[in-house]
Amino acid sequence: MEIKKALEELNLYRKSEKRKSYLKQKITELKEREFSLGEKGENLGIQGGQVSSDDKLAALIDQIQKFTENLIDEETHGLSVQNDIEKKIYKLKEPYCSVLRGYYVEAKSLERIAVEYNYTFDGVKSIKYRGVQKYAKLPPLYDKSYYNEEIC
Repeated sequence: MEIKKALEELNLYRKSEKRKSYLKQKITELKEREFSLGEKGENLGIQGGQVSSDDKLAALIDQIQKFTENLIDEETHGLSVQNDIEKKIYKLKEPYCSVLRGYYVEAKSLERIAVEYNYTFDGVKSIKYRGVQKYAKLPPLYDKSYYNEEIC
């Protein structure tokens, strides 16, 4: 696997977390609009002339439901991706395993990882770079038999 592909794979979990954060924010915004619905005559995407507040409320509830379903789907996807990536990362030796897991799964900054493991910042960058190279040499995630073996 190329380094670029390995980085894309490693970033799948971080992207999932950003998507979940976005969906949670949208749900919160829509719920706030639900409470203030009577104050403004907002058009919630309903086409036509006059729209009753009951129709607006129903449209808003539908939007909240849609975002909630998307959030549940994203949480399920995120857990699956996290599990798969962790299994692959655990095939690496230390310190690569700890640094890659900290950065890509736990979303820690390189500075924080350096402090936690008592490394220099440049050392953590180097370990991360070499770890990604080693990660790229592992079999792809869809090779489940390789990653279902016992973890070190």
